[in-house]
Amino acid sequence: MSLECPACHSENTNKLALTYEAGLSDVKTRTSGVGVGIGRGGIGLGIGGGKTKGTAQTQASQRAAPPPKKKLIKPLLIIFAIVIVLSFPFSGNKVIQDVITLSWIAASAGWIAWAFYFNIKLWPPLKRTWDQSFICNRCGNVFQPSAQEAIG
Repeated sequence: MSLECPACHSENTNKLALTYEAGLSDVKTRTSGVGVGIGRGGIGLGIGGGKTKGTAQTQASQRAAPPPKKKLIKPLLIIFAIVIVLSFPFSGNKVIQDVITLSWIAASAGWIAWAFYFNIKLWPPLKRTWDQSFICNRCGNVFQPSAQEAIG
């Protein structure tokens, strides 16, 4: 089955998921080195080494990435850091400290509620659309094939 891009009519298309996965590579390297130097104190010798481990990703894979879910921990830590920074200038004022504390609780609860709502209600249809999407390797157009194209 070949799918034609609706924008440029090329048949050079892939599923977004395939383009995403094809652009990911695991990286695991080791390096070492030796150095010699001469200075006022004489000759010095240095030895060093290091390891790198991670994932490399192509730009095409980044563009074809699935829709991300909302995170909880990092935004909550950012909210907490903002509260700490705002608390210092007003440490002697109990009323403002209470307002900052209530704001912190409200912002944290609001973010948690929004993240859960997004991840449970809004994200699944976005992911389904992504799962059914194709990308044209000629023009970069992202599209969902019509039901007629998918059948025949």
